[in-house]
Amino acid sequence: RRLIDNGYREIVLTGVHLGHYGVDGNRHLPREQWTRLAHLVRAVAAIPGDFRVRLSSIEATEVTRELIETLADAGDKVAPHLHVCLQSGSDRVLRRMRRRWGTRMFIDRCRLVRERLDEPAFTTDIIVGFPGETDEDFEQTLRTSRDVGFSKIHIFPFSPRRGTPAATMEDPVPDAVKAERGERLAALETELRDAYFQRLVGRRLRVMAESHVDGNARRWVGTSCRYAPVEFDASPDSESQLIDVRVSHQANDRLIGQRL
Repeated sequence: RRLIDNGYREIVLTGVHLGHYGVDGNRHLPREQWTRLAHLVRAVAAIPGDFRVRLSSIEATEVTRELIETLADAGDKVAPHLHVCLQSGSDRVLRRMRRRWGTRMFIDRCRLVRERLDEPAFTTDIIVGFPGETDEDFEQTLRTSRDVGFSKIHIFPFSPRRGTPAATMEDPVPDAVKAERGERLAALETELRDAYFQRLVGRRLRVMAESHVDGNARRWVGTSCRYAPVEFDASPDSESQLIDVRVSHQANDRLIGQRL
């Protein structure tokens, strides 16, 4: 409430394990008294005011039906955008990473979100060149990324961290191969982003005015509810305001629109 009263228009719920919100406090309570992330989202979204809520990084196992229904019921108060960590689109590599999800679960959870939210955005993190990652493993990552339809992929070449199991794994991937895979994944990211942006043309998006374009005080660019950058005209005093914009077209890595 203090943030909203002080003019903040986007509240990002974040944490090391955001989806575990409430778990520690639930340990000795009956199930009907548990508090989970969905409860927090509902509570924040219920606060009066012109603002929106966005979730930061979350794991596929934490995208529960309860959370999905909460996002769907919240309407414009919660951004239809989830950053769900994939890390690899190969089940074999995910097992080596000791992750708690597989590609089928990941795709299914995103499908459930898409069924309940209107054109949601999915962004993710992917590591290329994890020890032992074969050409087929990487091809599976490309296929999984295409199946989900990410609008943005944060791509990280694997680098060993001292003291972790991966640091001593056999079959390291050569740097040149990591670089080549990173370039191919980046090309796919651009393709998927463009396809998603085209589906947003003609839509109304709520955009936070963040910075001027080329020093023009009446030309703004900002982040939309669906995490796409949007450029539009607005008054010089629009900074940090949420503005409704109708998207007219895409220009490279951003959308162009008119204020409604």
